[in-house]
Amino acid sequence: MGTKDTMGCYCLAPHAVSPFSDCRAPDLVQEEFKKATGGNALMDSHALAIFLRENQGEEGVTDEEANIQIRSFLAVRAHSGRHKFPGMSQRHSKRELSGRQQPATLDISAFVKFLLNPESNGHQKFFNKGLKKQPTDDMTAPLSHYYIFASHNTYLTGNQLVSKCSTRPIVKALLNGCRVIELDCHDGKDGKIKVLHGGTLTKPVDFEDCIKEIKKHAFTASDYPVILTIESHLDQEHQKRAAMLLKEILGDMMFIPSPEHRPPIAFLSPEELKNRIIISDKPPGESVACQIKEEPETLDNLGSKSIPRTDDSDSEEDVQAKWERKMQRRQSKIAKNVALKVASMRCKDDENPSIAKIHEFEELLYIYCQKPKEMEARQVKGGPLVAGDRAIMANLAEPQLYRLIKEHPSSLTEFSKTNLGRVYPFGLRIDSSNANPTDAWSHGLQVAAINMQGHDRPVWISQAFFKRNGGCGYVKKPDFLLPGSTVDFKSLQPKLELTVKVLLGTDWHRHYDIFKKPDYFVKVAIHGFHDDEVKKRTEVKKRCSEPHWSEVFVFPLRVPELAILRLEVGEHDKFMRDDMVGQSCLPVTELRQGIRAVKLESKKGQPRNSKLLCDFSLCTLPRADLLI
Repeated sequence: MGTKDTMGCYCLAPHAVSPFSDCRAPDLVQEEFKKATGGNALMDSHALAIFLRENQGEEGVTDEEANIQIRSFLAVRAHSGRHKFPGMSQRHSKRELSGRQQPATLDISAFVKFLLNPESNGHQKFFNKGLKKQPTDDMTAPLSHYYIFASHNTYLTGNQLVSKCSTRPIVKALLNGCRVIELDCHDGKDGKIKVLHGGTLTKPVDFEDCIKEIKKHAFTASDYPVILTIESHLDQEHQKRAAMLLKEILGDMMFIPSPEHRPPIAFLSPEELKNRIIISDKPPGESVACQIKEEPETLDNLGSKSIPRTDDSDSEEDVQAKWERKMQRRQSKIAKNVALKVASMRCKDDENPSIAKIHEFEELLYIYCQKPKEMEARQVKGGPLVAGDRAIMANLAEPQLYRLIKEHPSSLTEFSKTNLGRVYPFGLRIDSSNANPTDAWSHGLQVAAINMQGHDRPVWISQAFFKRNGGCGYVKKPDFLLPGSTVDFKSLQPKLELTVKVLLGTDWHRHYDIFKKPDYFVKVAIHGFHDDEVKKRTEVKKRCSEPHWSEVFVFPLRVPELAILRLEVGEHDKFMRDDMVGQSCLPVTELRQGIRAVKLESKKGQPRNSKLLCDFSLCTLPRADLLI
């Protein structure tokens, strides 16, 4: 049992039973503990300061600051009642542990719990919760120099066919930092405008209510401009009504360009447009019937793309992948039948000629959006994108993007140096699933529109990517995608090396198997530039409630600015689909090096108790100054 020192501070004797003894220290943690303490059984503030400076990369940490960290950690643990110290009541523990007496100490078990605390030792760089961070990128370049956090059909609460339309997902998107909001507007009764997914059974929401909520929440998470994209199916009287509501409700918040800047020769910067709402149009979407006719292969391939094969799969993973691909094929057939029925519903859309924009509505537009086939003066069908003398936004369907990537990739990067490029999900993604946004970003396209209600991996990746630059919703593109650069994709060489070592999984939020202990594994993946993307996984730790791993994963990165690290924990089932335990995605540029706690989230992004302990290191590769 431990004793109090002469100053009244509690320390654990080397032979005492630790109140933190429920977690076995991984080998690497034991090595670092021994190295920092010089072989002693207890870590004092001086040893912790050495560890934080040398292993965690926290330069300048003093012994006094390390002592405060130990005391704060012990005080919180004691106050929570989760780990009371022998002979110490909860009423006195916080006072006695937080006093400014002789430095407190940690034994190896307490040190593990110290490392597993995501609040102080998380893998993401710190920011003040509830406060807007200042962006780290230069925000004075034109809009075309930035990736923009974008939503698709923002008003939908669920699938694209029968879900309810609401202002709630609009508010949620804005509070999460999204900067592009999309509303599909249709004529309603008594002069009202309804927002819904046209040609479907989605239940509408009132346009006026949407605009009021946008005004209320537009700049809660970020001061940088919100782009309100309106897909107009309105007749001229309803267009007048929409223009009037936008002016009355948004007032001075709305940016109204001068006539000579509709469209502009070059876009203004996010800094110049701070706290302003920009209006953009969007061509009415192609009917489902038209998309089936033009892109039949996309429908056939829709399901299989989400289950990629990996070169490093073991035999158990192959069995799992085969099972999932079989289920995907079955679901794809069902989806195709449903899609054909949806197509028959929406064929009537093709019969309605497009209605010309009236002056009252058009004078509000700053970003003009066009499909490739609408760029008739310079665009050849099936040819490359060609920029004009004015800055616009090209509106590309998912299949159009992949065709251009295959046939004319350089035209995408050149076009998007001075223009905006928007990519939206294929119309037959009825379940609100998404394409991989990094395919668009890797070619310089700024706006990868995401069905946020889809809760799939592209949603995780998009949300993680825009944690960069202070979470302001705008991220500066890499230099090789900006005007003046002539760098060829094929010439890019690895610039940064990320090393990930998964050490420990613990604090699981639920039990997965009734009759046996669970079998855990971790997927470790990089999403980003196409030559950087790779998916790996640890071995399955069978019948183990507290798995320890020792595999090391090394990722050489050509474009670390686009790289997203995904850690996803699964519980293996031999005859059924694996359980998804939790996931965490983070930009590589926001990682903190060293042994860090990774708190997992659910598929929908809800926090879970489950945690991983991982070791991260970042190493700049030689001659990186000659690369991008």
